[in-house]
Amino acid sequence: MTKVSVVLYYWILVAAALLFARTAGLADNNTAIIKILIVITILYVGVVMISLSLGKNRAQEQARSGSAGKNKRKENGTDASFQKKRKK
Repeated sequence: MTKVSVVLYYWILVAAALLFARTAGLADNNTAIIKILIVITILYVGVVMISLSLGKNRAQEQARSGSAGKNKRKENGTDASFQKKRKK
């Protein structure tokens, strides 16, 4: 996720939550709206931090496994491009 998409999704979430709160009758006064915004912000920041850390872990695992696969092909004397040509 890029920084722009994180900010854009945050504002979409805020607009949707406030619209839902208004229609459900939860946002009657200003203090209720502020509390809703604080809760939404804390939840969103937590979800974004978790997803970014999981994405980094997956990328590191793929980089490790990808380099291991290339080394195995080199040990066998075949290259990935050669294997693709041979399959055709």
